[in-house]
Amino acid sequence: MGGGAMPEGGGGHGKKKKKSLDAVINVVPAIDLLSCCISFLLITAVWTQISKLQIQQSGGPSAGDPVEQKQTLPLSLTMNDQGFTITYGTQSLPIPSLGKNSDGSPNYDVKSLEAKLKAIKQEAPDQAAITVAAEDSVLYQDLVKVIDLCIGAGLPNVSVTAAV
Repeated sequence: MGGGAMPEGGGGHGKKKKKSLDAVINVVPAIDLLSCCISFLLITAVWTQISKLQIQQSGGPSAGDPVEQKQTLPLSLTMNDQGFTITYGTQSLPIPSLGKNSDGSPNYDVKSLEAKLKAIKQEAPDQAAITVAAEDSVLYQDLVKVIDLCIGAGLPNVSVTAAV
């Protein structure tokens, strides 16, 4: 084999015999570790798709929806520290917050919001789109709760924008 030892010269009686530098490396544990890492990554890749929020960017029609939508009144929901404001057509429905939590964040009245969204959905069954406008002070977890609430109320086309 291609060891790194120099060939020994003949005839020298007092010289020690040099050791061979060839070694056998067991790569089975490295392959086992690599296969476990690949399996873990493949399994967790599915979880990222399960927990993904299905929302659209506001400002224009999405390219993936070629289905024609019927004319409905614009429905928007504004979130701020004072609570919610639902704007449906020309009417505005304010839902004030229930005070502050212990960390200083607003305690939103999500039950009243859910009831009003379901009432709007019963009034206009063709309504499928809502635009949620959140101010910078709104916590992300509150925004996600409101998005889930809109989808649960029968408004699956949720667009998110910044409140001005």
